[in-house]
Amino acid sequence: MNRGRWSLLWLVAALTACEPATIDHSPTSNLLDAETASLETGLGAWTAWYAVTVSSASTAAREGEAVLRVEVTEPYGWGVSLDNWPGFAASPGAHRASFWARGSPGRSLVAEMRVLWRDSGGRELQAETFSSPVLSGQWVRTARELTAPAGTERVSVEVTGAEGAPGDVIELDALVVQALRAP
Repeated sequence: MNRGRWSLLWLVAALTACEPATIDHSPTSNLLDAETASLETGLGAWTAWYAVTVSSASTAAREGEAVLRVEVTEPYGWGVSLDNWPGFAASPGAHRASFWARGSPGRSLVAEMRVLWRDSGGRELQAETFSSPVLSGQWVRTARELTAPAGTERVSVEVTGAEGAPGDVIELDALVVQALRAP
């Protein structure tokens, strides 16, 4: 028996001896770069947009060791955005965007992710926004299926909130924009 068949035989035996496997991800990868999505080595392309300070914080992260910590500095709304205009490479078609968030308990904080699809020159073709439920001290995942229009070559992301008071904290983790099929 050749080595390739032997390895395949062991893999089949190992998989049938275990509980059923659950594949919880698409075979395509996140369009955001690893640092921007995971925050493990810094902020990536994230920057304070308005009424906040941002940092990469080592707290009880949802995934990995760090989160994007957004501390509200002014009332009446807040926002963070990517500082890599016109955004990351993307293509037209079906996508899934998602993020994990938690916020100051007892407050009515909601995080909204806005995904902006752009052409090669940076012209906005379409923007889609979706909101988390009211945040608490527990992590909640928010996801939505999106369709990038014809001509899409770039994608950018903003996360905002309409509510907030100085001292409120929102933590974001595992931010994803993912093609649902290979281009």
